[in-house]
Amino acid sequence: MREEGRPQHCARNEERERGGSGEPVFREAAESERERRYRRIFRSRSEPHTFYQLLGMQLRELREGGATFSLPVSSRFFNAGGMVHGGVLASLADASMAAALATVIDLDRETMATVEMKINYMYPVTGGELRSEGKVVQRGRSIAVVEACLTDGTGRMVAKAMGTFAVRSREKGTQVD
Repeated sequence: MREEGRPQHCARNEERERGGSGEPVFREAAESERERRYRRIFRSRSEPHTFYQLLGMQLRELREGGATFSLPVSSRFFNAGGMVHGGVLASLADASMAAALATVIDLDRETMATVEMKINYMYPVTGGELRSEGKVVQRGRSIAVVEACLTDGTGRMVAKAMGTFAVRSREKGTQVD
């Protein structure tokens, strides 16, 4: 269901809203081996020392070509103007875009890295919860284009990001858990 004035991948979805416990929501019946593998990799790397944990990002949903993260807003994220610093929004967007892309690459044979990212900030954020919904737009042999829609707790789009990712073959001997 598309909400008025919002891109389809930014529209709220009842299935996505079920994950209030902080646990990721994964589609059980349609979950592919790649999605199960990515979920294992994500969880193994989400120990307290990781950047995601430092900020408090939570993976809410993982699906083929898409991923949703959330982040409770904290005053520690505020800039001098009393609103969430743009770097926090950019980090959340990058996380959701990378996770979305990871669902469509072969994690055994390929790796990826953000090579360019653009973000448009539309509204200031001062509280509530942020959500970032990443979606793969185009996946080529060595380059992928991914977008992210960031919304506040009311569902209002507060930022829109577009990223270019390099997709490369893994070096021999490199293992992914």
